[in-house]
Order: sequence, then C-alpha cells, then structure tokens
Amino acid sequence: MISKFGKNIGIAIGKKTINVKKICEKKFGIKKTLEIIKKTGPFKIFQCEKDEDTLTLSLRAWFNFKKKNKKFQIKKIKNLIYVTENNRLSFPGNGYLFSSMINLNKEVNIYDLNSGCTGFVDALKIASKLNDDTLIVCSETYSKNMPSFQRSISTLFSDGSSIFLYKKKNFTIIDKISFFKKDSFLDLSCSQNKINMDGKKVFDFVVSYALPKIEDFLKKNKNIKIIFFHQASKVVCDYIKRKIENKITIVPSNLMKRGNTVSATIPILIHDYTKINNLKINDKILLVGFGVGLSMTAIILKLKN
Repeated sequence: MISKFGKNIGIAIGKKTINVKKICEKKFGIKKTLEIIKKTGPFKIFQCEKDEDTLTLSLRAWFNFKKKNKKFQIKKIKNLIYVTENNRLSFPGNGYLFSSMINLNKEVNIYDLNSGCTGFVDALKIASKLNDDTLIVCSETYSKNMPSFQRSISTLFSDGSSIFLYKKKNFTIIDKISFFKKDSFLDLSCSQNKINMDGKKVFDFVVSYALPKIEDFLKKNKNIKIIFFHQASKVVCDYIKRKIENKITIVPSNLMKRGNTVSATIPILIHDYTKINNLKINDKILLVGFGVGLSMTAIILKLKN
C-alpha cells in the first residue's frame, strides 16, 4: 500500500523571485559568481514582498494544505506547534495569532518554538509525546534579517513556510538523536536583525560532527528507505549525498529549486519528492535537521498509513 505522507503537507514560498546569478555577476563578475554558486547552489531564491512575513506565509501554506485536504476537520487539531525565529510580534508568538486567524478550537494546546534548521524535526519529537494529532507550522523569512546583500547568505536563503499534519496513527518513531556543539552558537546567528554565518565552521560541523553521528545512527538502524536532510547549501548536500546514498537509501535534494528555507526545508522537500515518487506503508525514513545552534536533530519514522 502507498502512504499518504505527502498529502499531509501544504507549502508556500516568498512571492518575489531573486535572480542570484544576475546580481552576483553584476557585483563580482562571471568567474567569482560561478565559484559562489558552486558552493551555495540556487540560481534563484524567493523572498517575501514588503507586506509579507512569517505569519502571512504560513496562512498561504495553510490555504494550500486545505486545498489538498478538502474533507479535513479543523476541530480534530488538538495541538499546534509553530516553528519560527521571526515572529511578527516580540510576544506573543505566531502560534497564538495563527490559531485565531484559522479559527482553531480555543482549547488547542499552542507551542511556539524558536528553532532554526532543526525546527521541523524538533517539532516532530515534541508532537510524538503529545496526545492526539498535531499541526506543525514551520515558517521563516531570513530576508528580513539581511539589511544589505551578503555574498554567502543572500545567495542561499529563501523565505518559505510549511504545514504538516502529524497524525499519531500514521507513524511509529523508531529512534531519535539530538546534540549541539558547545560554544558554537555565534557561527550561525542573528543579532540586531543581521545574520552572521561562518560557512566554513558550519561545513566543518556537518563533516566532523553531524555526519559521523548519522553514519553511526544508520549502522544501528538498517533498511532506511530514504533520508530527508536539511537543504543547507550545495556543497553540504553534495558532500552528504556522496557519503550516504547507496542502492538501498535515497537522498533527494530540491535546493536548486527552492533554496534554503531553514526549518521548512524538510517538509518542502518531502512535498516535492512525494509529488512524483511514492512512499509505501512500512517504509522507514530518516529526517535530519542541522544548523543553528550549532545543532543536529534526527528522527526515524516508520510509515503506518
């Protein structure tokens, strides 16, 4: 039997298309542009218009989710986890605004989660411990934290949002792992609305810390059908694919099409993959988020329905 995994997702991306290649060629010339894109990946990224933010993006994703699930009953949502590092207000978090705007039951449990690249997988871990079904919203607008063009950041991050319905009856969590590297929090951080990223240190974290953990994780957990990794950058995705992908395990990527949408990358990747590929009941899939922290969270799901 085929799983309905992909049907549980609705997505939205920023309405404004940014031609990375064109901008970089104007600023740095053709040769340097090719070097930049070889590392980052996307020829174009997507950003919010001035009147858009994480909340409006998530409302669009919700609308797209409902179009795919016309018979969905909103009263069944007992828990909401809203993941973002850019809430509309300093407080309360977007979860309360979103719940009011889509008219959730006033007794819904609301959890606002300030989490970056691990955010979706972090939310899955929390949802697995809650009673009843959980709506997981991931929405990020890093473009709001770029006051000027930054070579390694403005060429990589897209604004995007995802809605994921976690139905407890549809999944079994087989294993999970999480960790962070002490005193590395400034390597990918935001202060006074300006992002700082040390790409070399982030890549070293993936190579020296995250990937060895995943390789040990895979030795312990056999027959993983597919691995959905956070879409960090081309150099990171290519490295992981070379090290991990084999005849049994598939490692898809949509970075070139979507850019890095932070916490929304994994659900958007699942959405894109399942539009043209089927996942089956009893398939085991590995979800891996890594980045801001610097941290990593991984979880293995077995599809039940």
